Amino acid sequence: MSENTEGNIRGVGSNLPRPLTHAWEWLAISGDRRVVAGFLLAAGFVQTVVIGIILVTPQSGSLASENTAIPLTSALLSGTLLLFSIVVSINSLYVSQQQNPLSQQFGRIQGVVEFRRQLEDVIGADHVPAQPDQLLRVLSGDILERAQYIESEIHAIDVDFRRDLDTYVRSLADETGAMNRSLMDAATTLEILLAMMDYNHDRQINDLRRLQAEYGDQLSAEASTNIEEMLRLLQYFAAAREYFKTIYTRREFARLSRDLTLTTIPTIAIVATFLHFLNDLPDIDLLTTGVVAVAFAPFVLVSTYILRVAIISKRTQAAGQFVAGNRTGVIQGISDEE
Repeated sequence: MSENTEGNIRGVGSNLPRPLTHAWEWLAISGDRRVVAGFLLAAGFVQTVVIGIILVTPQSGSLASENTAIPLTSALLSGTLLLFSIVVSINSLYVSQQQNPLSQQFGRIQGVVEFRRQLEDVIGADHVPAQPDQLLRVLSGDILERAQYIESEIHAIDVDFRRDLDTYVRSLADETGAMNRSLMDAATTLEILLAMMDYNHDRQINDLRRLQAEYGDQLSAEASTNIEEMLRLLQYFAAAREYFKTIYTRREFARLSRDLTLTTIPTIAIVATFLHFLNDLPDIDLLTTGVVAVAFAPFVLVSTYILRVAIISKRTQAAGQFVAGNRTGVIQGISDEE
């Protein structure tokens, strides 16, 4: 993941030192969920072993005793079966919702085609790229180009208008540049979505409409047309981000279902075998701790997926042309007074 893309997820844990920030980014967002789950389980295993070495004495008994091993592993085994049943039920419900009539399937495809045609009409292109990263670069580049054209053509008498317009264009250019640099290294839907995170289309629409309302009498007909087209393009950008977010979420939960299935089956086999042959197994603390760690695997795996989906959902929250969240404050230099 590129440095620019990493910067897009620092809203969570951004007050930590840089090494800890990178560790949090890997843990919460960028790391493979299976690797992250394995790391957390290994860390928990080592921690438990160390604590056991320090606290457990010959007089206090062993971690492998029936009084401690059986209740814990039995509860985890029951929880694993319940968790797997819930996920399978949700996945079955999701799959059933995808079995739409042909007319609805055609309507969704037609909607995407119509979206592309409308975008081509606005930007004056014969064809827009099908690749998400190239499409976003074309879309954001056209928005910025129109804003810079308006800035160069307007000779405002009102000093406040010129200052606010310059501030708006500068903010738009910064966000466009940061997003496009991240898109250069984006290879997955997740990385594309991360690159789009800090392109604040809600704020850009809000401030552009404010400029249009306050200084519309100073705009030429051509400038007014460009602003209207910018507003349409920003709305297309918002729709594209929500579409990619939907695709990402679907793929993420599909991967969760696959990984949970591959994790749950061996977990059940290992824990059930351990409980069945507990009396015949050697009294080894490492063995008991290892089985408990394996029993926790499905829960940790689900937690890593849910954590990433929750953070992505929070960071890409949209409110249409309303501005939501504390990360969408007023652009410095543009007055917030009516």
